[in-house]
Amino acid sequence: MDDNRLVLEEEMKSLICRIPDVLSCKVILGEKNEVQDIHVLCTSGRNVKQLVRDIQSAVSARFNVEVDYKVISIAQIEENEIKDNRLKIGSIVMMNMDNSLKATVILESDGKNYEGNSIKVKSVSNKFKAVAEATIMAVESFVNTNGIFYLEGIERTRVAGRDIFVCMVGYTYKNNESLLIGCSMIKTDENEAVAKSVLNALNRLISKMV
Repeated sequence: MDDNRLVLEEEMKSLICRIPDVLSCKVILGEKNEVQDIHVLCTSGRNVKQLVRDIQSAVSARFNVEVDYKVISIAQIEENEIKDNRLKIGSIVMMNMDNSLKATVILESDGKNYEGNSIKVKSVSNKFKAVAEATIMAVESFVNTNGIFYLEGIERTRVAGRDIFVCMVGYTYKNNESLLIGCSMIKTDENEAVAKSVLNALNRLISKMV
């Protein structure tokens, strides 16, 4: 997928998720960055027609893009059925050990912590790889399964004047392999952006595994 399109999808998703009562969202853009699909999960107390209008207005105002109401799909659930299984970053610690560095990532979910560690030879690129691999190990601790995820690659790049990390995580299960892509814009902390890019790639899958 084109990097610009990937970033734009994430920015639209982030905007829509800030609309009241929206729980999660997925945005799919076409080759010319036209909006093909918007899938939204929200609480049942919200008027669907009003929510669709809010989404159209927000995207139009922020990105100057008109959205056909027909491409917006809304799913509603009762508030008492909501259980957020998404992993969140608790802490990231980097430790220097002679010629090596160790990354420790702790993820949080439902009041519990899940830890992952990775040791690499000391270098700038390996620093990011260590954080990514430690995040993957913490995810595997959360799903209570070992050896199903691996880091295919992590890169820092610049798109539309913004620095982002893009990662590719491999997923192997029952001899079937798939690749998942995630990204995160760098705001203040590079390590946090690396971990978020991994979670962006994996959160949707692991929510189905728990």
